[in-house]
Amino acid sequence: MLDAMIRARSVAIVGASQQKTETGSDKLGTVALNHLLAHGYPGKIYPVNPKETEIRGLACYASVKDIPDDIDLALIAVPAKASIAVMKDCGAKGVKTAIMLASGFAEAGEPELEAELTAAAKAGGVRFCGPNTNGMISIVNDMVCCTSMVCAMPSFNKGDIAFLTQSGAVGGSMLGAGTEEQGGFSHWISVGNEADLQVADYLDYLADDADTRVIALFIEGIRDPDKFTRACAKAARAGKPVVVYKIGLSEVSAAAAASHTGAMVGSDAVFDAVCKKYGMVRVDDAADLLPTAITFSRLLDKLPRGPRMGLIGPSGGICGICADECHRFGLDVPELSRDAQETLKQFIPPFGALRNPIDVTQQIRSSPTGYQDTIRTVLEQDTIDGLFLLVTMVAEPRASFYCDIFTEAARATDKPVIVAWTGAQSLAAQAIPQIKRNQVPIYFSARGAVRAMRALLDYRRFLDTREDSQ
Repeated sequence: MLDAMIRARSVAIVGASQQKTETGSDKLGTVALNHLLAHGYPGKIYPVNPKETEIRGLACYASVKDIPDDIDLALIAVPAKASIAVMKDCGAKGVKTAIMLASGFAEAGEPELEAELTAAAKAGGVRFCGPNTNGMISIVNDMVCCTSMVCAMPSFNKGDIAFLTQSGAVGGSMLGAGTEEQGGFSHWISVGNEADLQVADYLDYLADDADTRVIALFIEGIRDPDKFTRACAKAARAGKPVVVYKIGLSEVSAAAAASHTGAMVGSDAVFDAVCKKYGMVRVDDAADLLPTAITFSRLLDKLPRGPRMGLIGPSGGICGICADECHRFGLDVPELSRDAQETLKQFIPPFGALRNPIDVTQQIRSSPTGYQDTIRTVLEQDTIDGLFLLVTMVAEPRASFYCDIFTEAARATDKPVIVAWTGAQSLAAQAIPQIKRNQVPIYFSARGAVRAMRALLDYRRFLDTREDSQ
């Protein structure tokens, strides 16, 4: 059923218009049409407006029922009461799915109006997203059925992260930031009021989706806990990590969520237990949601086998900071073997540190291959399960040199490598964007890097426990 929405071969846009609003801006349906065209949707597009005959060079139809072809998806962008009649027309036409961009449904829900809309959809066999949604973007299918201003970005990076959000505005801003971080996405869905389709329905679909390996959730509340937990279990069986941020810790945020979606926020302790049971990766900072999902996307095939970490940096200070963060998050920093330390002596000045953390000192720059040899030596140790590459103050062109050797090292190993770059980013204007494009996870604090590695380890242990129990 959701294939007709997420992989629609034909889209009707109800409410597209050549007329402007009173402020001179495009109407909502026209915004959706413009984005669909701008991002190169390959399917058939049918504007619907009884007052128009042509919009953007496309023939315009008075009603959905007048369209001569079958329609997989209708974008409905007319006032709430009018949208109910449109939904009935969609049912009569045999439209499979709809996205309710319609305005006028109060965020806390217009119970009578939503009930009438839902009844019309059910009678016509139409499944729908919303109302009060910014829409959906299927990046892998070049399909932007959305009114969010994030669609002003010229393109999105195709990848394997699907992102479901109960806040269109917050979700759109996160998608934009994630795109700038070079994260690759399969689908983005703003679920709206969930009068019909719920987060659980999309999660269930994505557990089977060949284009998706990692799922990110921005959650305000769960409408059907049983359906949600079944979907979580399905994603767990599929080996797809679900990274989730959920509001509702405080009474204020819980009230805000209830007024926004009409959903019950529920017990945080219960939700936390669900996350642990099904291996969901819960982040406690909204800013960590997509960076964590992006890290999983890049390292899902290189999950750490254990908690033993190697730390390599150019100063004792940053090495100490990272070691403390490893202690905080339950990661080990084991001393390297005597043989490994003897090997490292060939590359590191006598006043450096060899045991782990490895302080290569600023003098490492006097050797053309010393840094590379150090990294390779540490990664070759059976007692090391993952590696942190730590950077303090470095400018171009040295920064780009780091980018090259870090990328080479990360690609050459089956162990996870994460960069913690704590120096001024403006001094590495070429290197840092290139590291991101090279798909090497990079954080701008030691804590962020260590927290991400801990999440990878927790998921690895969840998978191991699940396999042991089968």
